[in-house]
Amino acid sequence: MWLFVRFVVSLADAWKITDFRRLLIGNGVNMLGSSIFIIGMGWTIAEVGGPKAYGMVFTAYFLGHLPLLLYGGMVVDRMPRRTVALISDLSQAVLVALAMFALMAGFDVINTLLVITFLTGGAGAFSIPAIGALVPDLVEEEILPQANALRGVAMTLAWMLGPLIGGFTVERWGIEVCLFLDVLTFLFSGAVLWTISEVPIQRENDAESLKEEVAEAWAFVKTQPWLFAGIAMFMIWHIGDSAIEIGIPFIVENKGLGAKEFGIFGAVGAGGAMIGSLLAGIRPIPQKTRGLVFYVLIGGIAWCMLMWAMPIPFLLILVFVLIEGILGGTLGVIWRTTMSDSVDQHLRGRVNSLDAIGSLIFIPFAPLMGGWMIETTNVLTTFALAVSVMVLTTMAGLIVPSFRRFERIDTDLFPIKDSRTQSD
Repeated sequence: MWLFVRFVVSLADAWKITDFRRLLIGNGVNMLGSSIFIIGMGWTIAEVGGPKAYGMVFTAYFLGHLPLLLYGGMVVDRMPRRTVALISDLSQAVLVALAMFALMAGFDVINTLLVITFLTGGAGAFSIPAIGALVPDLVEEEILPQANALRGVAMTLAWMLGPLIGGFTVERWGIEVCLFLDVLTFLFSGAVLWTISEVPIQRENDAESLKEEVAEAWAFVKTQPWLFAGIAMFMIWHIGDSAIEIGIPFIVENKGLGAKEFGIFGAVGAGGAMIGSLLAGIRPIPQKTRGLVFYVLIGGIAWCMLMWAMPIPFLLILVFVLIEGILGGTLGVIWRTTMSDSVDQHLRGRVNSLDAIGSLIFIPFAPLMGGWMIETTNVLTTFALAVSVMVLTTMAGLIVPSFRRFERIDTDLFPIKDSRTQSD
C-alpha cells in the first residue's frame, strides 16, 4: 500500500510538469493515429496482397527510416527537440493526407501504401529520437522512472485504443478513413508541441561534421557494455520479432476471424504493456538488478509469442498476448529510464538513433523473409524458428555480468558530471 501511495505521489510530481504533461498528451494522440493507420494498413494489405505484400510494406517503412536515423539524431542534438518533433508531425500530416487523396482518386492500394510508409518512415527518423531525448530534458532525474512509466501508460493506452478503432474503421469504412484519422492526430500533436517551451542543447562544439558527430556517439556507446551489448543483440533479436509480426493477421485469419479481432489482438497486447508500465513505476527496478530483470523478461516475451501460433482457442492466445504485453511494458520502462539517466544530454539524440538503428537494421529484410517463410511453410514453423533466434541471441545478456549491469560507467573520455555518481 505504501509503495502504491509513493508511486501515485511520484506520478503526480511528474504530471505537474506542464511541458511534460503536454508532451504526453500530444505524443499519445499521435501514437493513437499511428496505431489506427497501422492496423488499417496491415489488414488491407494482408487481404489484398497476402504475406509477401504485407512484409513489403514494413520493409518500405524501414528503408525510409533507417538511412535517416543517424542524421535525425544529429539534428536532434543541434536543434531544440520540440521543434524537430513539430516539423516531423506536420510533414507526416501532409504526406498521409496526400496518400488519402490518392486512394480516393483510385490509385493502386498496395503501391500507394508502399510509398506513404516509405515517406513517413523517413519523417519518423526525426521525431522518434526527438521525443526520446526531450523527456529527460523536461523531467528531473529522480522522477524519471515515474515519468517513463507515465509515458509508457500514454503510449500503450494509444496502442490499446488505436487497434480497436482501426479494426472497426477499416472493416466498416475502409483504409481512407483510417488515414484521415491519422492526419487529424498528427495535426493535434503538432498543435500541442507548439505550446511546449524550447530547451536549449548544452554542447561545447557546434561545428562538428556528421562523421564526427556519429563518431562521438559511437565512442560513448563503446564505453558502456550494457548499451553496446543491447544494441548488438537486438540487431539479431528483431529479425525474429519482425517475422512474428508479419504472422499475426494470418493467425487471426486462420481462426476464421476478421479485422475487428485483429484490432482486439493489438489492443490486448497494448493493455498488457500499460499494466507492465504501471508495475515498473510502482516499484522501479534498482539499477543493480535492471539488466538481469530485463533479459529474463525478454525470454518470457519470446516464449509467449511462440504460443500465439499454437492450435489453441483465440481467447487463450489473447491471454499470452496480455502476458507478453505486461513483460514488454516493464522492460520498456527499464530501458527508457536507463537511456535517460545514463546518457549525457548533448548525446541523447544520436545515442537514441544508434540504439534504433541497431534494433532495426535487419528489419527491412526480416518482414520479407517472414512473409516468404509463412507462405512456404506455415505460421507455426516460422514462429518456432524466430523464437529460437530470439532466445539464443539474448542469452549473452544473462551470461555476461557487464552486459546486464545497467549503470553508467565513468570513463576518461566520458566522465560522469554534475549530480551523477560513479557506479560502484
